[in-house]
Amino acid sequence: MINCRNIKNLLRKDEEGATLMEFGLVVGPLMMIMLGVTDLGYQGYLDTLAKSKLHEIARQASTGSMTVQDIEDKVEEELKPLLLKGVEPKVFVKSYFDFTSIGKPEKLTTDTNGDGNLDSGDCYLDGNRNDTFDVNFGNTGTGGPDDIVNYTIEIESPRLFPLAKMFGWSEKMKSTNSTAVRNQPYGDQTEIPEICEP
Repeated sequence: MINCRNIKNLLRKDEEGATLMEFGLVVGPLMMIMLGVTDLGYQGYLDTLAKSKLHEIARQASTGSMTVQDIEDKVEEELKPLLLKGVEPKVFVKSYFDFTSIGKPEKLTTDTNGDGNLDSGDCYLDGNRNDTFDVNFGNTGTGGPDDIVNYTIEIESPRLFPLAKMFGWSEKMKSTNSTAVRNQPYGDQTEIPEICEP
């Protein structure tokens, strides 16, 4: 008959399966870290490549040879191999008369009371030629010769792995890249009309 003390001693000395137990404790967190690093690596790579392709396409478009549709098609063609299924990049193209106009209101030429706002009797340069004073004007499209064109790519994509909540991340990755390029002087830049408020 085997006594209880002998069984306890045998179990204490038996180390078979210990490595498997230790591996089981470590493999879960290790896999999560590896998947998280892979997800962040993909996001960084996609962002860097999108920025690089945007600069390249903007330079090509500065000769006046590409329409907005051509630019959108080129961006999609260049990024498609990297994007997850069903993800489409959004492209925004706006042109300005000069670099100082980007993201700013149309320029006041006459400000009678000096408050920086368009009031009765004030005049402004109508950069997008729509007969309205705009706070962030810009013309949609690639503009004309010597115009400044601001190109923006926005990509919203689900993450590679469904672990976002475990890491406290959002379930979608968002990437936005912009660049501004002056068009080549392939013709004469048109003058901006001045409009005065009655």
